[in-house]
Amino acid sequence: MDPMIQPYVELAGFGHISKILSWSIDNKFILALCERWRPETHTFWFPTGECTVTLEDVYMLLGLPIENKVVNGKTNYANSICMDLLETDLLDDNSRGQGILLSRLKSYYNSLYLDEHSTEDARIIKTRCYIMLLIGSFLFLEGSGSSMHIMYLPLLRHVDRIGSYSWGSACLAYLYSSLCKNSHKDTSTFSGCVVLLQAWGWSRLPSLAPVNNNPFTFPYAQK
Repeated sequence: MDPMIQPYVELAGFGHISKILSWSIDNKFILALCERWRPETHTFWFPTGECTVTLEDVYMLLGLPIENKVVNGKTNYANSICMDLLETDLLDDNSRGQGILLSRLKSYYNSLYLDEHSTEDARIIKTRCYIMLLIGSFLFLEGSGSSMHIMYLPLLRHVDRIGSYSWGSACLAYLYSSLCKNSHKDTSTFSGCVVLLQAWGWSRLPSLAPVNNNPFTFPYAQK
């Protein structure tokens, strides 16, 4: 993350999750958890009983806010919203809906150079790009992970209000929805925050987790 936007990212409530820099996903472990999911109860069934990912887990593992306003709103916006909030058009012309290619968004983010002379507007635009990347490639991963819906962008209009949304609740709800879809045999892709699921699984099933002597620091997924 560009240090010039760090204060804005922290103000928006994404400061903790920005510390979780890189992950390698154990696909077999995720698949095993998916096979144990029961959509009727929204719980994992194990020989020893039932358990599930809770809001407390989301906060402790990722550091996302779990209170305040619900993350909702319209799903259709004028295509000019990109120009209005990001000052560029990133919409995917081949998308069936209003999708943004994450590769184009990442390239645009990297092209935005900031220094001590940069205006606040320029810093806020780069902050929006960074949070959109977090949302599209980490928290609300969709299918193949190549694009994301534009509907999240209007929620980032006012940087000082982004943190008033319960992003942790939305992340958990989206993960539940994905697990329910993956419980059907005709589903082959996984959506949602797979890092949350893996970190939760390793913390609750330590006998299946890799050896890790790192100390616990908040958010705990850093370990």
